[in-house]
Amino acid sequence: MDTIHLCIAADNNYKLPLQCLVNSIHKNTSNHTCVVHVLFTGFSQKYRDEMIRKYSNNNLSFDFIDMSEYDFDFHGLDMQHWTSAIFYRIMIPEIFKEMERILYIDGDTLVLNDLFDFFNMNFEHDKMMAMVVDRFSYKSRIPFLKTSNYFNSGMILFDIKKCREYDFSQKCIKWIHDNPETAKFPDQDAINVVCDGKIERVNNLYNKQFATNDTVNLENKPFIVHFLSAIKPWMKNAPIKYSALYRTYIPSTIQRLNVLTKQIIFNSKHFIYHEKYAMKLEKTKVIEQIKYYIFNVHVWTKTLDNTKPDLITILQRNRDQLKCS
Repeated sequence: MDTIHLCIAADNNYKLPLQCLVNSIHKNTSNHTCVVHVLFTGFSQKYRDEMIRKYSNNNLSFDFIDMSEYDFDFHGLDMQHWTSAIFYRIMIPEIFKEMERILYIDGDTLVLNDLFDFFNMNFEHDKMMAMVVDRFSYKSRIPFLKTSNYFNSGMILFDIKKCREYDFSQKCIKWIHDNPETAKFPDQDAINVVCDGKIERVNNLYNKQFATNDTVNLENKPFIVHFLSAIKPWMKNAPIKYSALYRTYIPSTIQRLNVLTKQIIFNSKHFIYHEKYAMKLEKTKVIEQIKYYIFNVHVWTKTLDNTKPDLITILQRNRDQLKCS
């Protein structure tokens, strides 16, 4: 196939990461035609038009697909650490049923090499997708789920026809629905259980997974790097060295400086972003920031009101109220 079809799932929380990922695709897959299919919720038309205007060219084009019509409400499933966007990849064989294959990539990744040869790889006759073993969870999840291996769902090369013949989407959704207490990583666990023995293991360079304390080593020239920890490289609390590569793909200078400034402040000995401080950097005057660094004048002293319940407590109360109604 001459055209690479990539699929990315994102919501409003991943606007900047989506731009960074697309920027990396734009820079590193210019030798072949590529269509980026974005499964989204919450993106304004203005944001989508801006993405198309900025990155579309003869080699790269976009296809935005609104996922708001889907309601991924699994009773009893712990979703404190996830959004419904994690379930979009499960629907890929149904959404793109007319295609031969499509390559799904998580939003917290960068593409650093051309993916054409990988996209056109030959599957073994009994395999219907290609994935990389999960670096951090395979030792614990294999015995728990009783699977032959455990793969990371941040990169999946789908053979659409085989997945549809196997009824992949329905089986994954049913497994999550029937096993809410087992599904620690809902979509990933479902894919590993439902497709056990049908996933082709590929080199980890196609989904090179890094944790926050890792040195992002590119000596082996990975094709896709995946920032797997809860602390992502665009966040203010990310280690500066860990985020160095990622910042080079932040599209605008202002955005890049904004991320770097917040990371420098958070990682400084002054701990300006400690949770006891209510005021944030973006809400303070530049002159106050300068006074703090030059003269060590402590600007922020207002503490948070500890009598207010945290967000988790509020959500728990909401769930209790819903149960009673």
